Amino acid sequence: MKSLSDIARELGVSSATVSYVYNGKWRENRIRPVVAARVRRKLEAERAGPDALGRQLQSGRTLSVGVLLPHLEQAYFLRLLAGIEGRLDEAGYMLFLGIAHRGRESRQVELLERMLARRVDAVLMAPRPASDLRGFLATVRRRSAVPLVFVDNYMTRLRVARAVSDNYWGARETVRRMAAAGRRRILFFGAAPGVAAVEDRYLGYRDAVREAGLPVLGFKARGARGVAEPGALRDLLGGSRRPDGVFASSFLGFLPVLEMMDRLGLRHPDDVLLAGFDEPMESWAQDTVRRVIREPLWAVIQRADQMGKAAVELALEAIGGADISREVRLIRPDLSWRRSDERRRVRKKEGRKA
Repeated sequence: MKSLSDIARELGVSSATVSYVYNGKWRENRIRPVVAARVRRKLEAERAGPDALGRQLQSGRTLSVGVLLPHLEQAYFLRLLAGIEGRLDEAGYMLFLGIAHRGRESRQVELLERMLARRVDAVLMAPRPASDLRGFLATVRRRSAVPLVFVDNYMTRLRVARAVSDNYWGARETVRRMAAAGRRRILFFGAAPGVAAVEDRYLGYRDAVREAGLPVLGFKARGARGVAEPGALRDLLGGSRRPDGVFASSFLGFLPVLEMMDRLGLRHPDDVLLAGFDEPMESWAQDTVRRVIREPLWAVIQRADQMGKAAVELALEAIGGADISREVRLIRPDLSWRRSDERRRVRKKEGRKA
């Protein structure tokens, strides 16, 4: 693809003239319509664009943004990445992607160092707890002018802009509805130490059950790999004071609960009402799940693509010189049970009209 300077040379006009036409500013710069038309035809024929290297040298920017994610094993992170890439592309930026991978959170510092060494104009990251990460980020904030934006998750006590789901609101609204449906022992399932987004979900759950005058119940019995232990689940779900509702911090690690419910003959929603964040993975399409789940789960679905776009907007503002360090963009999730209620109301209204 030819650069704008190549087009200018071939047409015998100035680079400024071609740039004005390319950016749609030829009228205010008094370029004759006939010249503008000739330049536009040439641009379209050659599919020409700006000289990226020239723009970098002139602006001191690389027109690239580093994006650091924990993994791409879930559709959620793919949607988040799609939102980020789409907005960056609109702004003329390239994406430099780093994946820390599960169980290797210590790679986050290494990947951030690589991005900074390549002089990216900003960094977006979904941080995960790691022993060396907080100190490294604090040092970067003091010594580097490269903007940093948290997306999906964040780290407390670091003054960094973030674009995240409104986790507190999603949890509180859903648990309120569970209590209104008559559930009196609602369990919070799924601790993730150091993950601020999950802590926000727990706070939303806690405040909702307290408002309803119900006990705060939390399940924390996990094995060495963070998986729920079958014995602890059996004691919890098979006891005389079992929960009649479970709110999951995420349905993505929830299959052991369903398997235990199946063994005990418990069903959703009759015996235990199940609600929580994220849509189930395809691996749930098996006999165990079909036996346990009799009606759709009450899912809190994060708008990952919107979150990604919001994070890019923050980064672009910072690249332009704005102080975004205190900015927080909360993206309200979609509540599947509200959608079901709306569909029922519409059907009921249409039935009355008929």
